Amino acid sequence: MNIPLYPVCLLVFIVGALFPPEVFAQTENLGPPLAAESIDADRDIEKLKRTRSRKAWRTNLYALGGITAYGIAKWDYGQRKFNFRSEGWFDEQTSEGGADKLGHFYTTYGLSHLFAWRYRAWGYTDAQANLYGTLSSLGFQTFMEFGDGFSSFGASSQDMVANIAGAGVGYLLGKNPELSKKFSVRMEYVPDFSGSFDVLTDYGNQKYLLAIKADGFSALNDSFLKYLEFQVGYYARGYEEYDPRFEDTRSRTLFYGIGINVSKLLQQKYKTRVLDYIQLPYTAVRSKNRL
Repeated sequence: MNIPLYPVCLLVFIVGALFPPEVFAQTENLGPPLAAESIDADRDIEKLKRTRSRKAWRTNLYALGGITAYGIAKWDYGQRKFNFRSEGWFDEQTSEGGADKLGHFYTTYGLSHLFAWRYRAWGYTDAQANLYGTLSSLGFQTFMEFGDGFSSFGASSQDMVANIAGAGVGYLLGKNPELSKKFSVRMEYVPDFSGSFDVLTDYGNQKYLLAIKADGFSALNDSFLKYLEFQVGYYARGYEEYDPRFEDTRSRTLFYGIGINVSKLLQQKYKTRVLDYIQLPYTAVRSKNRL
């Protein structure tokens, strides 16, 4: 008997909405008002807290509702009984050669910073925003894994380990700006529009990498080297098309090389860090090693 996912998901993301991230962590004070005796100042602070809290739980609600609708439409959520599946890690015989695990890591990492950015804009302190962003991201990814359990994918312990690792690295770099100046986790993506297209699972056209930026090291940031970075990464190819009846074209590849810190160049004109998360193709010289 198949268990429909609609009511299950509805219950879970309503609970998530009613208990925003700040419920699960000690709330830091915004600091005393300039006039401690001022009732109006106290009221303004309380109003700010209520407003930002509403924004936080609405954001979590919309995110969970959105992925529920997408999962039902694209990933057959609700079509099976809840099931677990062991997917392995980076072995050749796994379904995606391990690229999907890096996808989980990267997504949780990136979402933690995206959530934190919004929380910071709504008046949370840096410490609060970083913590709540990490909790929201991990909650979102855990909810998605729960939905996978009601589909042909199955809930995967390896996916959850990758999610937790991504959240941990996201929290670490968010908490330590000096580290984020040195390191970036990125995805490089050149989509193939000739077939079915799903950016969230198109692992065969994605590469994942760690960039070590010269600009983050004081010995290098006063020379032209500050625009360069060392990159190391991984990708898998041929898994989508694999058919045991035909020639096996699957491959797993490690790569390393020197790239241009395009994010630093862009920031000279625009105050954005989007290219700390997205690697532009053809901006690095690399060597590769097929496993």
